[in-house]
Amino acid sequence: MKNSTLVAILVVLQAIMVIGILSHAADDNFPKCCDHCNSWSGYQFCDDVGPRCRDGCVNCHVVETSPVKTFRCGDGRPVLGGQGTPTPCPPPCKKH
Repeated sequence: MKNSTLVAILVVLQAIMVIGILSHAADDNFPKCCDHCNSWSGYQFCDDVGPRCRDGCVNCHVVETSPVKTFRCGDGRPVLGGQGTPTPCPPPCKKH
């Protein structure tokens, strides 16, 4: 009984640690600018479409195959930043 409780606690702690690492990595990999920033299910996604996905994109998806092949990166970041404050969307890329 004691071993199963200890294992359960260790599994929960490991899951929390992995989630923390992934959320920090996703925030570092989020684009510096985004024309179509959307929030869904507690995460922000940059729905910009282009000729390729940005460097470091983990979830690259093909959007169109003809007449030109276009891609969208499906990586997201948590909507809430540190201290429970909302994370703002990055500025639009069209202004740069």
